[in-house]
Amino acid sequence: MVTYRHFLSVALLILLIETIHSQITFESLCSPDVEVTGMSSIDGNDEFEIDLFEGRFLPEDTILLAIKQKKQNYGISEFVLRAFDYDGNIIGRFDDQPTGNLALRHHTCPNGANVIYLDRAESRGYREIPLQWRATGFNPNIDEVTFKADIISNRQLYRVKSAPLKRRLASGVVPYLDRSINIDYCGESQGCLIVPQQCNNDAKCEYTLSWQVPNEDSARFHIVARAQGFVGVGFSNDEKRGDDQVVLCTRDAQGHVYVHNMFVGVQTPQYVLRGRPAYGLQDTDGYSNATHIICKFTRKLSPFTDTSVDNDGRPTDGVDRDKFVDLKKPHYMYPIYSNEDLMTAQGMRIPIQDIPIVNNHPVNFERRLVPKSHPRAASVLTKIHAILNIIAWILLASAGVMVARYFDSVWPEYERRVVVDGSGAVTGERIQRRRRISSFTIFPPLMCLVAILTWIAFFCILFELNWKWTYGTHHMWHSILGVIVLVCAFLAPIVGLLRPTPRTKRYCFWYWIHWLVISLAHCLAVPVIFLGMDNRRLDLWTWCSWLLFGWCIFHFIVQLIFEIHACCYARQEYERFEDGDYYPEKNPDSRLRRERVPSESWKPALLSIYLFVTLIVVIILVLAVIFYQGY
Repeated sequence: MVTYRHFLSVALLILLIETIHSQITFESLCSPDVEVTGMSSIDGNDEFEIDLFEGRFLPEDTILLAIKQKKQNYGISEFVLRAFDYDGNIIGRFDDQPTGNLALRHHTCPNGANVIYLDRAESRGYREIPLQWRATGFNPNIDEVTFKADIISNRQLYRVKSAPLKRRLASGVVPYLDRSINIDYCGESQGCLIVPQQCNNDAKCEYTLSWQVPNEDSARFHIVARAQGFVGVGFSNDEKRGDDQVVLCTRDAQGHVYVHNMFVGVQTPQYVLRGRPAYGLQDTDGYSNATHIICKFTRKLSPFTDTSVDNDGRPTDGVDRDKFVDLKKPHYMYPIYSNEDLMTAQGMRIPIQDIPIVNNHPVNFERRLVPKSHPRAASVLTKIHAILNIIAWILLASAGVMVARYFDSVWPEYERRVVVDGSGAVTGERIQRRRRISSFTIFPPLMCLVAILTWIAFFCILFELNWKWTYGTHHMWHSILGVIVLVCAFLAPIVGLLRPTPRTKRYCFWYWIHWLVISLAHCLAVPVIFLGMDNRRLDLWTWCSWLLFGWCIFHFIVQLIFEIHACCYARQEYERFEDGDYYPEKNPDSRLRRERVPSESWKPALLSIYLFVTLIVVIILVLAVIFYQGY
């Protein structure tokens, strides 16, 4: 009996200690910082968060939110949650709602606003506690609300602050920075999906989506579309519509825009989580005016997941993880915009005709690339610009430079003939003009043709851009280097016409000036073409860049062979005999003999191979430009 009494006393003592430890007394509930006797406080934003289910509010709106752990810890034992305006006054009221077996309590502050708190937990710690706050009883001009929580976990007080909850702007009011997307920066600081692809910054785009990847975990999206019903973007694991994750931004009758994370099968969407339309998204925001819907949101690259599961292995929030597309893997994107309402007589429907074909190039955020995804083909003028420059600089200019630099001895303008006597001994040499074709008769016409094609291409793209300069680092370098090439192409024929008499000092000076102009133009033209192949107006397939890169290596090898040969025979080229008098009537035994030039047989053969390979590469690139249909 005594043993039983001792056992009962110990049990009551343990129960009393447990009760004391589970009962928390919060002090100054209506102050900015709540205190608990005997506990120190630390910043808890790394351990816990206040998750707002909406980014904007209107007076009398009910905002869903939750305080939750951000990573595995002891959970939430007790807490106090308040809403503050900009001046630090507690505002709004927390609604009474059933939250499991939690004994939530309210405390009314002097100004009529209330505070919600839990001072006695029924379990050791909660992972997430959902709550409701109503924007009522305060000045309607307040435009920003901040929530603060004091959370107790494992006998430690954590102070947590939410992101600001901002007031919705009046219908038709759009912040200046969100009204449009500067597509000149597509491919530089942002990726883009544009309809139509030929549109520019003069409000001619039907749909513009830009995205930025600020870190390894998330991407920020910005949509501006000409629509009055809803806009959005679809993420797909394949090139077909259906069974995709979509983010829709819908406009209500008052002109306010709400962001929803949804899963769609062909035309019929459904909420990923009905009680929380923006589940999986962060920093959602939206506006509309008389013509456009503007929408912004942040999405994690990996599927939005919650590691907590029930005993049967299912997620506690009931969300099917297969409905999320993993943006860290290659995926496909397509635009959505419509003037119709999302809700129809048949339920929620997305008009299929308003969704262009999924781009046929996967987007890979994991590689931190910002590919320029365009659902339509480039304009005719852009294609003409690309084709003329490819023909001019890859084929014609390369052939002209090869001939001018390495074939002056094989096809000279002035041919050297030696004077031999009757016994065959060389007694001198004579220089006479070559009657057949020479390197000089080939090179100037080729460079004139290159200059003409380059200028035609320049005026084509200038007309396409409405006679405006392009912006953005990528486009800027393409334009600046292209202008240098354009000027050099213009100067080359003019400098060529000023050619002085050969074998003079003036000729040597002219030769190096002409060489510098031609070499600078040719050396810059190929990088300019590389930049143009990765331009938002003509973003060719990746294999085109690799093909051109392979041709550059081939060009270098051929030029290296010619250069080595020229260095080896440089001395022989400058060895000359004194001019011998050649008078057949006085020296009947003397005669002229053509001197053979080293490599006069294999050099033309190698040039033919070079021209054949270059022609094939140019044809493939031209066909790629012609048949390019956008991403």
